[in-house]
Amino acid sequence: MASFPIRETFVDSWKALLDALHSDSVIPKQTSQGGHYRAPFVFRGMSDSEWPLASSLERLKSPSKVVEPALLRSFRKYAPRGTFARDSDWEALSVAQHNGLPTRLLDWSVSPLIAVHFATAEREYFSKHGVIWCVNVIALRDQILPAKIAKPIQRAPAAVYDVILLEAAYSGLADFDATKANLGKACIFFEPPSLDARIANQTGILSAMNGADVSHQRYMEKVATIHPDVVHRIVIDKDAKSEIRDKLDQNNIHERMLFPGLPGLCTWLKRYYGPA
Repeated sequence: MASFPIRETFVDSWKALLDALHSDSVIPKQTSQGGHYRAPFVFRGMSDSEWPLASSLERLKSPSKVVEPALLRSFRKYAPRGTFARDSDWEALSVAQHNGLPTRLLDWSVSPLIAVHFATAEREYFSKHGVIWCVNVIALRDQILPAKIAKPIQRAPAAVYDVILLEAAYSGLADFDATKANLGKACIFFEPPSLDARIANQTGILSAMNGADVSHQRYMEKVATIHPDVVHRIVIDKDAKSEIRDKLDQNNIHERMLFPGLPGLCTWLKRYYGPA
């Protein structure tokens, strides 16, 4: 297993996974919210625990700073009329990510079990340990982000940005990227627009670094070194993936629900009736 300078919890069963994802440190009782249990974390599931946090733009292996503007410019030019509701870099970036264009963004979810789905859905990786990345976005906002970047969401108040808040703070990606020169590297999380039922069903959240070529992985490693409770990983034993996958299906966490439409239905049926 790759060595990450990040606190890890290793789980080898469905029960151990549920305990880790629903511990009081992950979903604490919030006295300020009427005593409800609310998680300050967002979650990202990946099939192989050795994979880094790398955006699809990074994985493209082209010069990110050069390629990103060209990708977005062409995407806006050739997208069908009505694709975008507003003239916004942030909306265009969200729509591009949602449709498979390489972007600087990473997908996360408010739901830990939806993250587990993405860590266990690909049977070709059942020989690999899965992983759930957990980031405390409230602590990131209040303890780590530069005050100038954190202030709009603190004032809202909100746990993360949305597209409207982002547009008000940074009219375009270039304005956001310009913060790196004076404030250093920073990662923001934001709610994408509800483009369709898929985003709503997955309770999706996106993250972006202030630079097309700035690494999520290196940033999170640095944060975890200084603030070990803000970023941690839950590693899923490869031998537990089959049990966990079946119990997710039993709890209605599967492609038919997360990807509404015929493609999601077919993907679910193919996996559900395939070998264990």
